[in-house]
Amino acid sequence: MAMVSLVCLFVAVECLVWALLPDASKRLIRRRVFTEVAAERRVSLLDQLTSALAPVNRWLPTGWYAAYFRKQLEAGGLRIGPAHFLVLQELGAVAGVLVYVVTLGGGHLNAGWLALFVLIGACVPYVWLTNHIADRRLTISRDLPEVVDLIGLCVDAGIDFMNSLGRIVKEFRPCPATDELGIVLQEVRIGKRRRDALRAFAARVQTAEANSFSRTLVQADRMGTGIAEALQVLSEDMRLARYHWAERFAQQAPLKMLMPLLFSLAAALIIVAGPILGQFLKGGFAAPKFDVTQAQE
Repeated sequence: MAMVSLVCLFVAVECLVWALLPDASKRLIRRRVFTEVAAERRVSLLDQLTSALAPVNRWLPTGWYAAYFRKQLEAGGLRIGPAHFLVLQELGAVAGVLVYVVTLGGGHLNAGWLALFVLIGACVPYVWLTNHIADRRLTISRDLPEVVDLIGLCVDAGIDFMNSLGRIVKEFRPCPATDELGIVLQEVRIGKRRRDALRAFAARVQTAEANSFSRTLVQADRMGTGIAEALQVLSEDMRLARYHWAERFAQQAPLKMLMPLLFSLAAALIIVAGPILGQFLKGGFAAPKFDVTQAQE
């Protein structure tokens, strides 16, 4: 009887603990939510500068600027607004002024050089953003065929497309392709149509592989055809395109190596023939004079 009472007491305590404490998944969800809320509330130095310069930048005609750089920042995967990027360019312009003062500011003021340094400083963030977008698109073009293969395997195994996409986004290695597909998954979950989310994905990435991926899935959704067959054909096309891309770059390698090779040969020729040419110009290779008197003796 005592054993039965202890067992009942243990079960009651376990039920009470199970009712009061959340399970592991709920704890993870709460931790993630709290982390995201804390990250959203954290104010960075760039946010503070943007807020401080907002009264000044409000008078600038930034309508076209915001429309253009909003797309560029989305393509680069940067979660900042056009106002933040404008502040970065302003900081670059200030840095250009400082460089001008340090290098050429000892004498009188030269408006042309100052404007050039300011322009270069303001263009540095834009150049960095352009290179970042190009690298990110190249990475997505390389990783997307593998992601399409994995999604096709999940669909062939009997999982629907959205669950397959969520599984790949969760378990695939972190890369820009999974980041963009995660945005697609979030947009569909909040109520956006899948075809619209895929079109937005293609508009953000702006690569041939992303356009083919979006167009194929939209057509399969509209025509009612099987997604597994469409993904299989798309994967084969992507791999063939990547093979041709690698072959084209391999053919361009000798031409790209030609100019460094010519500079290396020119440098080696200067090193070897330079002393000989200098001695020749100084007359070091002149023929010895023939003394007639010594020859008669």
